[in-house]
Amino acid sequence: MTTICSAKQARDFDQRTIEHYQIPSLVLMEHAAIECARFIEAKHPKQILVVCGSGNNGGDGLAIARLLIQAHIPVDIYLVGTHFSDANLHQQNILKKMGVSIQTDWTMMKDNIYTYIIDCIFGNGLSREIKEPYYSLIDDINKNDSPTISIDVPSGLDATSGEILGIAIHADITLSLDCIKWGQITNQGPSICGQLHCFEIGIIHDAPTMQLIDKTTIHLPERSNLAHKGTFGKALMIGGSHAMHGAITMAAKACYKSGIGTLTLMLPNSIADILAYKMDSAMRLIYPQENFDSRSPLFLQTNMEKFDLLSLGNGMGQVPSTIEMVHTALASTKPVLVDADGLWALQEHPEWLHRQAPTIITPHVKEFSYLTHQDVSTIAKHPLASIQPFVEAYPEVTLVLKSNVTVVAQGTSQYVLYAPNSALSKGGSGDILCGIITGLYGQCKNVLQAAITGVYIHSQCAKVDMDSACVQPDDIIDQLPTVFRQLRKKG
Repeated sequence: MTTICSAKQARDFDQRTIEHYQIPSLVLMEHAAIECARFIEAKHPKQILVVCGSGNNGGDGLAIARLLIQAHIPVDIYLVGTHFSDANLHQQNILKKMGVSIQTDWTMMKDNIYTYIIDCIFGNGLSREIKEPYYSLIDDINKNDSPTISIDVPSGLDATSGEILGIAIHADITLSLDCIKWGQITNQGPSICGQLHCFEIGIIHDAPTMQLIDKTTIHLPERSNLAHKGTFGKALMIGGSHAMHGAITMAAKACYKSGIGTLTLMLPNSIADILAYKMDSAMRLIYPQENFDSRSPLFLQTNMEKFDLLSLGNGMGQVPSTIEMVHTALASTKPVLVDADGLWALQEHPEWLHRQAPTIITPHVKEFSYLTHQDVSTIAKHPLASIQPFVEAYPEVTLVLKSNVTVVAQGTSQYVLYAPNSALSKGGSGDILCGIITGLYGQCKNVLQAAITGVYIHSQCAKVDMDSACVQPDDIIDQLPTVFRQLRKKG
């Protein structure tokens, strides 16, 4: 299980492990050095330069250098700074007793070419702008043709916000210690970190943290061969309009291919025949007008009792009837997933989300701004921080915030999918995700399981063997059987 922390959370866990659980800092440092040295050694380097600062990140670097030297790998060490931490001084003393030379003259090595330069100047505690002599040092490393490996966090990157603090190491590889940091996967972090790896080093996490979504955190619903269609859920998807029938079509196709037992589409009359042609697997509940209108909420209320769950919003349009239909759905005792235009309908009525029945909302960044009144650019840059006030105010709601970093959160249970893929940067991708989650919930009856597994499946389906610019929504839907089969075998 890989955890994801802010810089403060990471420091607090580190400090508590040392002070409360009595695991010495030097033990943790040695664990970190062993993991990093093993990774570097596997690259079969010919010559290494380790650049160390005066703090514990520099201490990590000195310990890594020692282990590489013991593995008979040629290593140069450059040490910069004053006011060294105790752990840093301890590592310096070990090297001195080994007879290892530590250089403090940068001009002697700045132009040399190495297999790798190891960046251990600043760790995850940095929050101030980079000043001299560190600015020029980082600039020289960036200009050097040698590939760079940063230990824990590229020096100059804010580990929480992902902002560059004046200048930062442009790493080819980042070896994050204990946990992935918020700033490594948001804002400017991805462009700075290069390939991101994370190593556990023995720090104890005794409070809730975000978890990385991968194949170890998901769980496909069980499907007994003795079950019947009612076992796997009876879903009602409400959506579509005369101008927008594609969204509900894609959501419905994805829902059916994700295992729902029965699927009924509540549609305005103007697109009922179109949907019957596009998808004959779903039943139709036809509203007898060209589009939804003021009488649609009563029609919904009259017909929804026989269904296990409701999904609405796809292609409904940003019109008054959408607001009232969302209100009707959320006032019911049914599990409800709200997507697309349904989220627009909630912007003046977030209190409707306070309900006992399971609720899932699946906004993209702009739709989340409707609900939270935060600036779109702020949410896009800082998604992990931006969700916190919302999940505290609505702990009963399962939030799926869609972006290049997708967050699934229900109160303090928070998960992150980090799998950026421009193939999903197209209209219809969100409708497909809505359908997948609806289909999964119908089978497992667990909103968090459905959401976590749904976003992972959605991401895997987008890894099709074609240029990302050419991927169409149907290509993603067509991958669902393959991805389900692969995950079922692995499970």
